[in-house]
Amino acid sequence: MTGATSILNHINKVVEAARQRGGFDALCFNKMTVLEAEKGRVRGEVAVAKEYLNAIGSTHGGWLSTLVDVGGSLAVASHGFVTNGVSTDISVSFLAGSKEGDKVVFDAQVLKLGNTLAYTRVDIFANSRMIATGSHTKYIAREQTAAKKEAAAAEKAQ
Repeated sequence: MTGATSILNHINKVVEAARQRGGFDALCFNKMTVLEAEKGRVRGEVAVAKEYLNAIGSTHGGWLSTLVDVGGSLAVASHGFVTNGVSTDISVSFLAGSKEGDKVVFDAQVLKLGNTLAYTRVDIFANSRMIATGSHTKYIAREQTAAKKEAAAAEKAQ
């Protein structure tokens, strides 16, 4: 997979597959738009809906944590993975609030992609100011093994 267009298409397929599976993934992805994607980086946008708010009318920390999870997962998927591993660690710092109707943009990037772990950082903005930042570590050994087998099979076919 090469080129920003094919990576964006791949990420949109990953998002659509999550929507089709239903469950919690569908709740996370249903209102999200992928803005751009390149290898190791994905930007997306979500309008803050009433169901994303806490008791004082600001974005709920759990919802922002979910954006860190989802954003980091999509950044890992941008390396061509169909699945994107399982979370081993997630940490989020909440810097400011946002309210219903605000457009929230996340910028997720892979900091390191190893043989077993992927380390990501996700920054979240509303109204051009950072409202949260997080790190997300994923176990990706199965995905790396599958990618290596696929590459070997493609090389052998040539």
